[in-house]
Amino acid sequence: MKPRRTVAARILASFAVTLLAFAITAGYSALSLKRTADDSDELAKGYVPVALKIGQLRAVQSTLAALVDGIPDEKNPLSMRVVLETLSSVRRVTLDESRAAMTNLRSVGDDATKRLALDLIGELDAVQASFASDRGSIDRLFSDLDAGDRDAVNRELLQLGAMEHDGEKRLRVLTEHVDRAMVDLSSATRARERRAILQLALLAALTLAVGIGVAVHTRRILGPLERVTERAQAVARGDLTPKPVTESDDEIGQLAAAFERMVSAVGRAQSRAVANERLAAIGKMAAHVTHEIRNPLSSIGLNIELLEEELGASNVAAEAKALLGSITREVQRLEHLSEEYLRVARLPQPRMEADDLASAIREIVAFAKPEMERAGLEIALEIGVVVPPALFDEGQIRQALLNVLRNAREAMPDGGRVDVSVNAEGMSVVARVEDRGSGIPDDVRSRIFDPFFSTKGEGTGLGLAITRQIVEAHGGSISCEPRDGGGTSFRILLPISSARH
Repeated sequence: MKPRRTVAARILASFAVTLLAFAITAGYSALSLKRTADDSDELAKGYVPVALKIGQLRAVQSTLAALVDGIPDEKNPLSMRVVLETLSSVRRVTLDESRAAMTNLRSVGDDATKRLALDLIGELDAVQASFASDRGSIDRLFSDLDAGDRDAVNRELLQLGAMEHDGEKRLRVLTEHVDRAMVDLSSATRARERRAILQLALLAALTLAVGIGVAVHTRRILGPLERVTERAQAVARGDLTPKPVTESDDEIGQLAAAFERMVSAVGRAQSRAVANERLAAIGKMAAHVTHEIRNPLSSIGLNIELLEEELGASNVAAEAKALLGSITREVQRLEHLSEEYLRVARLPQPRMEADDLASAIREIVAFAKPEMERAGLEIALEIGVVVPPALFDEGQIRQALLNVLRNAREAMPDGGRVDVSVNAEGMSVVARVEDRGSGIPDDVRSRIFDPFFSTKGEGTGLGLAITRQIVEAHGGSISCEPRDGGGTSFRILLPISSARH
């Protein structure tokens, strides 16, 4: 199954978040620097030239006003006229330069500065309009001076002086307007710089936090890989015990789950290999031992029968007959044990045939039912609606299922109910045998299929080992699980037959 989120994608996303945070911080820094540079450019290239030109204009205007006030006391009117006309010309040039500087202010400032520049140009135009009649007034003033008309001179001086002083006031107001705008711009720039520094510090801290978070997140993502490595080293040292896996939807989680499944499969395979080796060794030993003891046992049994016939024809003590009966039972038990060991040694390869497993199990249950009822047990059979044919050797499956039913009977000495069911599951047919006994502890359940392992005081411990050998020889599997509500459930799985079978 393809992981919903790959490790590469998650790590890439983590670094993308880090880069995004860094890009935001760097972008904001660049934006703040650009804004500061724009403010400095606006101040240096816009406001400063305007302030300088207006300052020059005010200086010229102040000189003109002072000269006009001193005309009545002037001894050389001709030189005064030359100075006034020269200063008037300088004022016109300075007015034009001031207007050009204000026009340039519109091109370097923002929208607020552009509106301010328009206001300044309007005020400057009003000042310039007030100087429109200064040349005529100067001409009339000096004409009156040449004519000696003191009354006309006084009227022209009053008019000219009022115009010059009014212009001086207007220029002072204009200067104050520019100075106030420069102060406001400087204050706004300083406030913006302080905010920018604070915001940059916060963004830097946030970027650092994001970087630390991404590092921790990446470490957490790659942590399971380290655990898988440690687990692989433990498996290499021989630890084949399956460990729980933390669920994850990425490749590492799937790798850990697959690795534990592999370890579990290797453990089962190793356990089965050991069991098979033990069974093979048992088979060889059983074949040899059985060969050596069966003939003596047969001879002993025959002689006991002859003795019983002799003793039956004579009057001997009942105690002697009881002793012969005990010897007979022990010989029979030895014969039974030798037959069971020989069964392990001579277990043939199954002769696989496609047949109805449900019908075979129905017959096996009917065969075992009287024995179960004598032990106070009820046996219930449930068969699925559709059970496809399976490949099996009827004789061997009969032996395997009877072993499991015998195990269920011994698990419930006080009676009870045994459930047997047959159903189709995927490409397999599954037979279940469930008892309602006291259950099997986990540490015991893992060993019940081992040869010679038995929880009972008697028996060889080969029944379930043979059962597993039979089922696995059929290409199937057998498992033992706790039953819901108490007891034990044995699950035998056999593959269904193909169409050609």
